[in-house]
Amino acid sequence: MKKVLLVAVVAVFGYTVSAQDGLRVGLNAGIPLGDKGDFAAFVANLDFEYDFSVSETVHVGVGSGVTVYSGKEDFADFKYVPILASVDLEVSDGFWIGGDVGYGVSLESNIDGDLVYRFQLRYAVSDHFDINGRFSSFSSGDLGTLSNASLGVGFRF
Repeated sequence: MKKVLLVAVVAVFGYTVSAQDGLRVGLNAGIPLGDKGDFAAFVANLDFEYDFSVSETVHVGVGSGVTVYSGKEDFADFKYVPILASVDLEVSDGFWIGGDVGYGVSLESNIDGDLVYRFQLRYAVSDHFDINGRFSSFSSGDLGTLSNASLGVGFRF
């Protein structure tokens, strides 16, 4: 039921903001990396980004969303909201590389937020749809560093 509700919210949000140029909604799923991968089975995130064109091949932007590390066995899920600034460069026709940096607000009561950064390679299949691969990392003094590799899709409105 939660998945159906999430899809409905994304669909409604997408239609209500479709007049805004540069808005992108993305869904990613991946695997945890490093030592913390022993505690999480997979990671998923939902992103909302807004890009501004500096030139035809350079975009800057802001973004947020929610990232969830699904806990294994006796370990609880971990969720955070990234607040990011981004830079994307088109390196070839439709191929973009980018980096984001910002602050991750932990949604867990006993874990502080901290630095978030990610790097991605994105291919624009069309003006409104892309596929991407991403490396993301969240650091916290309470938890250490959570990193992941993921694949995803994006819808631009």
